[in-house]
Amino acid sequence: MRKLRVKQCFSLLLIFTLIVMNFSPVSRTSVAAADNTETADKLFISEYIEGSSYNKAIEIYNGTGAEVDLGNYQLALYSNGAEDASKTLNLEGTLAQDEVYVLAHTNADESILEVADQTNTTVINFNGNDAIALQKNENNIDILGTVGDDSNYAKDMTIVRKPSINMSNTTYDVAEWTEHNHDYFENLGVHTIDENNPGDPGEPDPEDPNVSTIEEARQFDDGTTVSVEGTVTVNSAAISNGTQFTTYIQDVTGGINLFAYEQGELPELAKGDKVKIVGELATYNGLKEVVPTSIQVLESDQPLPEVQEVSLEDLQNEETAESLEGERVRVNGYLSSIPDSPAGGGYNVSFIDSDYNGTTLRIMENALDIAQVEEDAWYNVTGIVSQYNNYQVIPTEQADFEVAAEQPDPPSASGEYETTVEAVTDGDTIRIADPVLGETRVRFVNMDTPETYAAHNEDPARGEINQNQKYHGDAATSYINELIQSGDEIIVKLSDTPTDDYGRLLAEIIRKEDGMNINLEMVRQGYASTYFIAPFNDEVYPEYQHAVKQAKDRGLGIWNAENPLMELPFVFRANDDQKGFQRYVGNSDTKEYVVPDNWADVPVEKRVFFSSPEEAESYGYSPAEETADENLQVQLLGVNDLHGKIDQEYELDPDGDGTLAMYGRSDYLASAIKQRDQEHENALVVHSGDMIGGSSPVSGLLQDEPTVEIMEEIGFDVGTVGNHEFDEGTDELLRMVDGGEHPDGTPDYDGMDFPNLCANCVYKGSGDPILPPYYVEEVDGVEIGFVGVTTEETANIVMPEGIQDIEFTDPTAAVNDAVAELQSQGVESIVILAHIPAEQDGDGATGEAADLANNVDDAVDVILAAHNHQVVDSVVDNKLIVQASEYGKAFADIDLEIDRETGDIIQKEAEIVFVKQSDYQPDDKVAAILEKYQNQIGPILDEVIGYNATDLTGDYIVDGDHGLGNLLADGMKWSMDSDFAMMNGGGIRDDLLAGEVTWGDLYNIQPFGNTLMTVEVTGEDIYTILNEQISPEYGPDYSVSGLYYTWNPSLNQVVNVSFPDGTLIDREEVYTLTVNNFMATSEGPIKDLGQNPVTGPADIDATVDFVESLNSTADNPFEYASEGRITETDEEPGDPGGTPEVEIEPKHDFGIATVYTRDLLDIENGARVTIDIENGWSYRFVFLHKRQVDVLKEKEVTLVITNGLGSRTFDMTDYERRCLFAGVRNR
Repeated sequence: MRKLRVKQCFSLLLIFTLIVMNFSPVSRTSVAAADNTETADKLFISEYIEGSSYNKAIEIYNGTGAEVDLGNYQLALYSNGAEDASKTLNLEGTLAQDEVYVLAHTNADESILEVADQTNTTVINFNGNDAIALQKNENNIDILGTVGDDSNYAKDMTIVRKPSINMSNTTYDVAEWTEHNHDYFENLGVHTIDENNPGDPGEPDPEDPNVSTIEEARQFDDGTTVSVEGTVTVNSAAISNGTQFTTYIQDVTGGINLFAYEQGELPELAKGDKVKIVGELATYNGLKEVVPTSIQVLESDQPLPEVQEVSLEDLQNEETAESLEGERVRVNGYLSSIPDSPAGGGYNVSFIDSDYNGTTLRIMENALDIAQVEEDAWYNVTGIVSQYNNYQVIPTEQADFEVAAEQPDPPSASGEYETTVEAVTDGDTIRIADPVLGETRVRFVNMDTPETYAAHNEDPARGEINQNQKYHGDAATSYINELIQSGDEIIVKLSDTPTDDYGRLLAEIIRKEDGMNINLEMVRQGYASTYFIAPFNDEVYPEYQHAVKQAKDRGLGIWNAENPLMELPFVFRANDDQKGFQRYVGNSDTKEYVVPDNWADVPVEKRVFFSSPEEAESYGYSPAEETADENLQVQLLGVNDLHGKIDQEYELDPDGDGTLAMYGRSDYLASAIKQRDQEHENALVVHSGDMIGGSSPVSGLLQDEPTVEIMEEIGFDVGTVGNHEFDEGTDELLRMVDGGEHPDGTPDYDGMDFPNLCANCVYKGSGDPILPPYYVEEVDGVEIGFVGVTTEETANIVMPEGIQDIEFTDPTAAVNDAVAELQSQGVESIVILAHIPAEQDGDGATGEAADLANNVDDAVDVILAAHNHQVVDSVVDNKLIVQASEYGKAFADIDLEIDRETGDIIQKEAEIVFVKQSDYQPDDKVAAILEKYQNQIGPILDEVIGYNATDLTGDYIVDGDHGLGNLLADGMKWSMDSDFAMMNGGGIRDDLLAGEVTWGDLYNIQPFGNTLMTVEVTGEDIYTILNEQISPEYGPDYSVSGLYYTWNPSLNQVVNVSFPDGTLIDREEVYTLTVNNFMATSEGPIKDLGQNPVTGPADIDATVDFVESLNSTADNPFEYASEGRITETDEEPGDPGGTPEVEIEPKHDFGIATVYTRDLLDIENGARVTIDIENGWSYRFVFLHKRQVDVLKEKEVTLVITNGLGSRTFDMTDYERRCLFAGVRNR
């Protein structure tokens, strides 16, 4: 909280208030509004900032005279003219007298954050047209802007409450504020007010304000303290919402509303009470009111003022209606319908006369029983003239509704009314300048645009849906603003039901200049869906539904397949409010209706809504029969690249919202798959390879037979083989498939109880497949063919000794051969289980799986990919390609629709389901299997395999090489017999203490179950790899074997790389480098530069074997320490002479070009570097982040940015900014 700057001055008003509060006589029927503390306990907003970007803040001031607990206070945001709060934020802590409380956007400028007491990104994310309210106990006590009005009142500016203002105001008054320029923050954190000097009380007026007539009081300005007397015309409890206080009083001169946000100690008032009121004048949505500070009941049971007979036409005249505000009147009109539900504690009922003059009857729930009011009748209604932007009448009791003696034919409210647009609220709501039926708000009928308000349901899982809804809602608002704008002449064509539950007009809007139907145009262009709620106009129905079908077929707006609206507006509202679906849905073609939850069964172009089955049947609709779907629905549940990690769990943030949670582990995977399986009648569980190999000890130490047992318990139906199934050769793979005991396996192992396929795994010479190429599963009379293939690279990435008898043929040819055989058998639904890689690329994919999709027979419908452990859900050449991460973290859920007559898949879609542990209970049977084998391998983990002389600690390289990293890297080099090896520091997870070395000790150091991989690189590549792994902040990462290197910490560059004997490596020579598969497949130079990869054993197996090979004993332990493999130097990389010219190719993106840091690290000092940012179709910029700029500055580079037509040159030695963002204009 921040201290207040106080300007002392004299205030008669404050002195008067103190005297009234302390000395006014209080009888049994006279109740003071509050004591000093309560009267003062109203904070107010003292400053508002709406600056550039996220520079947004609200300041709240406490001038109550006491410390205030903020626990009961909230800040509410009313976005885009919303009439209900879009978001609320609870304040925290306490606020001392004369201090301010600052709420700021989390990403605001540092000068704002320095004085912030609370930060937020939802409520403090307003725009200049969003109303903001300070609330106490959810009741508004101070308001910026006007609730329900999205006009700009403080756009791109700072406004500060004037020093003369010392109280809150529920009606925004621009005169109370001083405006400042954009990004003006100087006053934030302090506030100046005019305040009495306690030592100088002045000369207080000991008398009450003179009693005014109500007519006189209504002429005074808001904020004026008045004293009035009058007769209460409605029980306060009848029109209150239960926590607020409100009623009306009237004298012979006029009437006025009394209102307080809290009942507090204010008395309930009854009709006929004569009262004296002292309070402050205010205006709310046009209604003049007194906010009472004291109420004195002078008499009770007094006669009410005479009712004035007026017409609805009178209430259409603003001058006449204003003169009647707060007074009792009687009007005659026709009531056609009553809304299904109340809005804000009351019903808004349209009331019209024979000439279509109208008003809204505001019928409060506590005033009378609306069920006793009949629809379709003429009434004489007695009530009080009120206002909520438009004039309305409030009946106060049941007797106020009198059925008229004459009942002429009902008027039709539907008709055409000419007016002008006052403002556009959103894509389907506007305000009109001249009231129609007493209302200025218009909700477009027959259509529905996406919502723009801030979502109420903040479930993180709905984050993308909420953003998508608002994106399309904003697009609709933008488009309608192109069609109609403020001041445009329009025709309001009312529907048969003229108003909705909120009292808004329901109408089509016709642009007068050319007759364009704006409602229909919004549907035609794909900015709105159709939305027909009975009763509706049968004549316009076909035109709207034809328009929505055309827009959908053309992929316009919300129907665009590249960025479709994820939930139709009515679906979004049901899920956002968490009230579910309420309306029954009819099919206008079949004349059948479905229950609300089955709304999706009816196409949008045939969809109508009913409030109940009875209403649907009254329109000639009958319940839809529960018949089997004509087409067959099949579900595939797919897993890939489990790698025997049946006991592993992972802390992940798969949706990128910053929230980590635990995912995976086989007992949770089993539970998730079984749950989905049980929910679908026709589900099959499949896999696309690498289910074993590179496994956790609980599986790998037992020949992966525990993984097979768990797969069988899950219920796999079919799978293919990946490269890791061949880790121990063909014979061992076939044993795993067919059964047979292994010395290291489990007793009585009987193989896999589901087919394993491979169409392109064949014996050399004969070409016969080693496994079945395909498998046919019959589902409810329809046959589905599964074909299995694996990557041809398997021959190059597993140990060649084990696969000398087989070869891996072209998967495309193998698939096409299998497809031909399947089709000859009448199988048309074909799924490929392919252990080949895929990468997501927008809505499509790249990689071998995409190549397969483009080249195989079009009879193929689905490809389940694998191998590169990615998340893929894409379509290539009308073939669905799916891949579901790795290690049991996720699985694919694929829905297929198959035409029973043709047997072909006609619809397919997929979902990647991450296995979040908190969403499931672990499967008991799989958990028992897992526990059994964990207990079994306990003795293996305790096996002593060597002896260590000294404690070995360390992970990342900070002060040079360390013994533990050297040991691991040496083991990698030794295992793969390579020239060099590198081990990442993040893969070293524990220390190795002196003494016995057990298998479990080494596993704890390398628990990830990574696999060794050897790649071919040049000596120049070694320099690139080593430079990339140097962090400017922490230094080198990798431990190394087979080489030594020096590096310059000032330049963060490697100087020389040599063999252990000091001989420099040859930059042009090709060497073999061993790393783990994490390093080899992560983005960076190893992945980009490494050639001809060969896969080896698991890293833990390599380390165990290497430690055993050292033949250490307790008396002769092995000894590892720092050996100077990595040392610092002041030398700089050699200068080859001249000014080197370097061209850097940017990444393949669109508007902004970026480069790889590794490309910059290799640049020689003093080089002239050119980056060509031309992309052939649009103006482009280049962006270099701080580290990249620092690299170029350190290397004293001359940087040239070109687009082929022009260029800009930067001398990076003198470049002063932290980042570089530049474009080139064409010349």
